[in-house]
Amino acid sequence: MQQLAPEQFKSWLDNAEVIEKDRHGVKVLRLQDGSFLKLFRYKRLLSKNRLISPAKRFSRNATLLQALGIPCPEVIATYRLTEPSRSLVHYSPLAGDTLRQILRQPENATTELMQAIGAFIARLHDQGVYFRSLHLGNIIRTPDQQFGLIDISDLSGQKAALSRWQRQRNLKHLLRYDEDWRNLAPAALEQLTLGYDEASTGNAMRKAMQSFQLLK
Repeated sequence: MQQLAPEQFKSWLDNAEVIEKDRHGVKVLRLQDGSFLKLFRYKRLLSKNRLISPAKRFSRNATLLQALGIPCPEVIATYRLTEPSRSLVHYSPLAGDTLRQILRQPENATTELMQAIGAFIARLHDQGVYFRSLHLGNIIRTPDQQFGLIDISDLSGQKAALSRWQRQRNLKHLLRYDEDWRNLAPAALEQLTLGYDEASTGNAMRKAMQSFQLLK
């Protein structure tokens, strides 16, 4: 991780498009060359983020996903910034549309697509990927019709497949975003469930769906 000179950051900031910000300042910038700069705030003085910064985790997780053949942003560099106190990751974005954008039109929820989404999530779990920020806004369908992940700082990997408890917890996180599911027909949700449960062992997706009363 490199120390970012204040002059370089100011130059980027002055010429960038602000994509996301909050009361603490900018969070995501689109630079002039089309690459992105994501800033992570240190939330506490004594924090595990001081040991392994979110920017470093983002970079490590990109390496993990690439090794598993899962598309994700390509990291260019990671930085430390003193004022304001931030860790930063500079990356090339993953091309494509989020599933949230695609499924905003319910007619796009074809049998083929919904089963493929379910199978992709099952693949993540079978490969030991626990993505705490799993939701439709963080899954990309790329131009070559693959699925990939973005916003990957909050992700971990293990050698074994996820346990039943881990799967249930992760799927409940996915399903808790009511705005992603309320406009989809029960048949589409059934195909998502079928895609997951046929690609993996057990019926984790069906149980999670039932717990949110999305399926009977």
